[in-house]
Amino acid sequence: MLAIAGGIFILILKLIAYLVSDSVALLSDALESIINIVASIMMLTALIISAQKEDENHRYGHKKAENISALVEGVLIIIAAVFIVIATIGRLSNPTGFNDIDLGLILSLCATSLNGVLAVIMMREAKRSRSMALEGDAKHLISDVISSVGVVIGLFIANITGLYILDPLIALLVAALLVKMGVDVLRRTSHDLMDSNCEEEEKTIEEVLEKTRGYLEYHGLKTRRSGDKVFMEVHLCVDGGISVKEAHELTERIEKALELAVPGIMPTIHIEDQDQCQSRKGKGP
Repeated sequence: MLAIAGGIFILILKLIAYLVSDSVALLSDALESIINIVASIMMLTALIISAQKEDENHRYGHKKAENISALVEGVLIIIAAVFIVIATIGRLSNPTGFNDIDLGLILSLCATSLNGVLAVIMMREAKRSRSMALEGDAKHLISDVISSVGVVIGLFIANITGLYILDPLIALLVAALLVKMGVDVLRRTSHDLMDSNCEEEEKTIEEVLEKTRGYLEYHGLKTRRSGDKVFMEVHLCVDGGISVKEAHELTERIEKALELAVPGIMPTIHIEDQDQCQSRKGKGP
């Protein structure tokens, strides 16, 4: 909610900066802020949905809502870049001077400072809550801050040197950065939506399993991510002579160690006796 309210105020500042300066680079900055607001609204909706408990139709919860939100945000970022290019094309062949560029740059810097504060707050909360939606929106704001600073520096140089062609060129550079950011968001989100394995978490899981005693070996490790949850499966080979109680205590001990090492993990451990493991090995992977 803070991101939405802050985004609206920042958008107003950037629009005023464009209106007083007539700079397409500042217009591109304002258009990006519109995407920030839409993305923040989607993020809030996704977080509300993902916080709902499991039900009969969603046994694994609603965490994928965060991934869907990030996917749409990536598309919106690319759309914003297209609008910037359309607004800039005319200025490339006919670059014009600015109106009150000094006031425009001051307003833009004020908006950028507020964006930076919002980005820091959201990144801290994203790390605390392990929320992909918050992290994606925070990184979006950080990229907005970087591009806004570049716009201000470029327009300052253009105003001093009289090279007004820098105005549309800077706008196109912002569009290119947005396309890259949008593609990065889409790539990462698609990775999770396709249930790709969690490489970093798998390394930690393997370390925990290697340190645990009481079983012969493990195989069939699988992981996937859904929102801030990491779902995993693994098969443990144990001595066929141990009791059900001993096997249960073993799995509980491993699960507790995994939960400490990988926050948000949802482990599923299958117990097999050594004869089953040998039979599986004979059949191949």
